Amino acid sequence: MAVTALTYPGRYSNAYGNIVYKVESDQMNTNYKFRFVFDVYMNNERIARLKVTPQNTYWAQVDIARVIQSYMESNPRNEGIRNQGEPLTKADWGWMDADWLMYSVLIGEEYSTTATGDPVLYDGTGSVGQPIFDPTGDVFVSNSVKEWYDKTTDLSPFYLNTTNLPGSTDYNSDTHRFLTNSPRIRYVRDTDWGTLSALNIQNVPDETDTEPVYCMLVEYFDQWDGLITSGVTYNVVYNGGWRYNCDEDTSVQPVYPDYYKKMISYVGAFPKNIEEHVGFPPDVKYYRVSLQKSIDDPIPPSPTPSNTPLPSGYVPPTPAPPPTPTPTPSTSSLICSTCNKYSISNIDKSISLNLTYTDCDTGLSRSLTVAPETSKVICSCDTPVRVSGSTNYVINNIGICR
Repeated sequence: MAVTALTYPGRYSNAYGNIVYKVESDQMNTNYKFRFVFDVYMNNERIARLKVTPQNTYWAQVDIARVIQSYMESNPRNEGIRNQGEPLTKADWGWMDADWLMYSVLIGEEYSTTATGDPVLYDGTGSVGQPIFDPTGDVFVSNSVKEWYDKTTDLSPFYLNTTNLPGSTDYNSDTHRFLTNSPRIRYVRDTDWGTLSALNIQNVPDETDTEPVYCMLVEYFDQWDGLITSGVTYNVVYNGGWRYNCDEDTSVQPVYPDYYKKMISYVGAFPKNIEEHVGFPPDVKYYRVSLQKSIDDPIPPSPTPSNTPLPSGYVPPTPAPPPTPTPTPSTSSLICSTCNKYSISNIDKSISLNLTYTDCDTGLSRSLTVAPETSKVICSCDTPVRVSGSTNYVINNIGICR
């Protein structure tokens, strides 16, 4: 007596493709007025409830891409680093607030056991209640396009992976690149602004070795292919990636709720960006940009030493100083032994539900109001407690928070 998912999105999806859930239930052909119920959550808020009648005897499917697209960013404005609000192309480092989002879908079903009875809502696991069946857990969607026939999105060529580069931190391998399939050699004008995008993933995807981005190395060459000098720009200086605090090494960085929004970083890599944020020595014929993985040193290192003497009168660029460190919040693992995800549904038609719960990141008690006939999902150290309001509600533990 439960819902089974036959097809569902992979860990990463593309908003402007198809995000399809195909499901079946053993109750479909033995009851009346049967429909599947899909609750779509974005940032732990329910944004849609979709009810779908089976297309045939065996299964039903729904494509939630159009729902997700409404929450993606279509105006490429930089929301990261010091260039907030400026065109993304002029950034040194940056990210877009709604370029990479996290969502989840909880599935249930409704039906009546008689031809004249009202449908009853079931949770998808065989019990009466709000939908809780979750075939994927939290999954991610990017502001991108993919064809429906390619169900999964293989991002492995774009991970910063140093496994095959012993002793090196450079992102120069032919099999690990910026987030583009364009040629690695690009011809640009001195007056061009532009960015390259790169994955800057904090949580290691399943069975994939990744490294977080730490800085961009710029190497300048002369007409004889000789290295003139090099410069570095750091995303940690202006908080441009998931690494929130330069004072702590990568092993103890806090996991903030919005970490997934920075899983794509935009790196200013065109001549005008380089000129403004890193600088150009004279007599440069061409230059090379590459990313480097994060290191555990709390302070960004000095720029890579040049292999040849500096040109007369040239002063190597100096990275801007990091901001004054702020106390690093504790991670959830230090606050509570287990941080669980709870689905809270207020079934009352007119009365709000007021609760308290323990915030996983701070250990502090938080208040929560759930409006009539709505649902919310939260992460808490313990089961949320009703304080006042509606008495017609359901609280379900639906798994461990990521």
